[in-house]
Amino acid sequence: MDALGINWVLLLSQVINFGAMIVILHVLLYKPVLKLLGERTERIEQSLNEAEQVKAELANAKSGYEDEMKRARQEAAQIITQAQERAKAQEAEIIAQAREEGDRIRSEAREQTTRERDQMVGELKGQLADLVTLTASRVLQAEISAQAHRKLIEESLSALGRQN
Repeated sequence: MDALGINWVLLLSQVINFGAMIVILHVLLYKPVLKLLGERTERIEQSLNEAEQVKAELANAKSGYEDEMKRARQEAAQIITQAQERAKAQEAEIIAQAREEGDRIRSEAREQTTRERDQMVGELKGQLADLVTLTASRVLQAEISAQAHRKLIEESLSALGRQN
């Protein structure tokens, strides 16, 4: 192969150098680079897993928040409903008390009016009896003419009016 210009010793030394270079590069460069790439891939996968966990926790927290808000809204609606029911009950109670008070006041006013009317009727009866007695005594005391009789009635009525 000398005719082709191939030097076997040089070729063999270059093949040995090339093989040694591959082994050295493999040990010193390829394995550490692969190790770094593997660690990086592992960290990326771990970060992705953690991101998925955080996303799931966030979804759970959001769901819990929405459930809590729904429950709070329901409680608020229930409290409002109870307050409205209590207000209606109090309203009915106040109306009933007002009606009772109105009935009591009307009853007392009727009783007072009846007492006052009975008192006035009694007073009028007494005054009428006095007037009749006075008029009868005057009529009996003197015999009078029709004109004197009218005058006596007018005097008795005016005397009665002054007493009131």
